[in-house]
Amino acid sequence: MLNQTLPQNQEMTPVILVIGELNVNSAIFGWLFAVEVTSRKTNSGKLFLDLRLRDQRGSEIIARYFNPPRLESHLPQEGRVVLLEGVVEEYRGQVQIKLMRVQNDDSIPADRFTLGTRCSIAQLEVDFQHLIDKVGDPGLRILLNNCFVTEVMERFRRWPAAVRHHGAVVGGLLEHTVNVTTIAELTARLYPCDHDLVLAGALLHDIGKLEELEGQVGAGFTPHGRMVGHIVLGMYYVQEQAQQVAALEEGKMDDLLHIILAHHTKEYGSPVNPATIEALIVHQADLAEAHLTGFLEHCQKSCSPNGWTSFSPIYGGQLRVS
Repeated sequence: MLNQTLPQNQEMTPVILVIGELNVNSAIFGWLFAVEVTSRKTNSGKLFLDLRLRDQRGSEIIARYFNPPRLESHLPQEGRVVLLEGVVEEYRGQVQIKLMRVQNDDSIPADRFTLGTRCSIAQLEVDFQHLIDKVGDPGLRILLNNCFVTEVMERFRRWPAAVRHHGAVVGGLLEHTVNVTTIAELTARLYPCDHDLVLAGALLHDIGKLEELEGQVGAGFTPHGRMVGHIVLGMYYVQEQAQQVAALEEGKMDDLLHIILAHHTKEYGSPVNPATIEALIVHQADLAEAHLTGFLEHCQKSCSPNGWTSFSPIYGGQLRVS
């Protein structure tokens, strides 16, 4: 334990820290979850670590660890609970932690810091199946049921949607997919398009993330995922499942695969840009959901007491917490 090596702090008992309750200039001793650990250098060339730490409520704070140990085995690791000692400081208007000591500590289970979806996973599963049932095209509906068989849904229901940022929670992929499909369905009502194709494309657009991402939140990418990416992996999977569906109309498969391939646009990694209104609807729904979820998550993670968040490079400023 950390306090065994720090006799000056023997009177302190480690606690699971709550970021929103930290006071500037106070000494702290306790546990947080290491979301991200980055090595940096000072202007004089000295090594230090930047840590992004999270508490059980989902709030995050930056900590800096100067003069870390040289042995890699002694360094804090991403995706693990860390026991830390430090001082809470304010730097350029933002609260942060200056670390004196920090080490990995598995005595507190990491799942105590695992975030979940805003809605219950059980309700999201009901909503997901309801969206599949709305697809009237028999070939597309059979394909969807083939793609989301029970063993696939067992993974899909708990998979994160990302390694970091929006959707990096247990069930994040399911929640993101339900939200994107709901937005896309509402949009499709306003424009002349193939409603069933929009639904099917939205439901399948991120299925490749089951192979791209490790299942544990914050665990990272699979080797296959790094090399190929979820867009192409999703296309391969849907193509494979489609071979068993005789009821698919001619040309429908190309339209569906195009939605999957184009949903990020070339600017953000897709091999093609949306060339159909259905693909454009799913792309815009995906973009809107990502931005809105990211906005809410940044507000949730803020520890500013004045009702405004810390600066967000994605949104170009501070955000007001409603």
